[in-house]
Amino acid sequence: MVRHSGLEREFTSFFAFVDSPTTSCAQAAEDRRQVTVRDVATADVFDEGSRRVILRAGSRACHSVPLVNRAGVPIGMASSHHERPLPGFTRAQLHALETTGLMVGRWLCWHRHTVVRDALDHLHTTATAER
Repeated sequence: MVRHSGLEREFTSFFAFVDSPTTSCAQAAEDRRQVTVRDVATADVFDEGSRRVILRAGSRACHSVPLVNRAGVPIGMASSHHERPLPGFTRAQLHALETTGLMVGRWLCWHRHTVVRDALDHLHTTATAER
């Protein structure tokens, strides 16, 4: 988990690294598609440990959007959590979220391959020039 807003330590520690398909974000990454969980309390996607932590965090619903590179491979995930069960999203909303996942994924790839690399090259050049 790189960033979050308003989540308690129990939640962020538990979900810092997800390695099983028992969460909406893991399922979204595996299936390479958005996943909406309308009610965490009754959804099949969660194992009991995940469900318990999510419910204790005050989340009754969630939606996960894969952030994908140009090849469609997930490189990250954006998930929203909601205090009440969700009725779902409209097709227009789902399309907008999918477009956002594509744009953010491509931007993250660009950033990693240009800005970060340029910064590391600069640090290396500076460090070796001072010797």
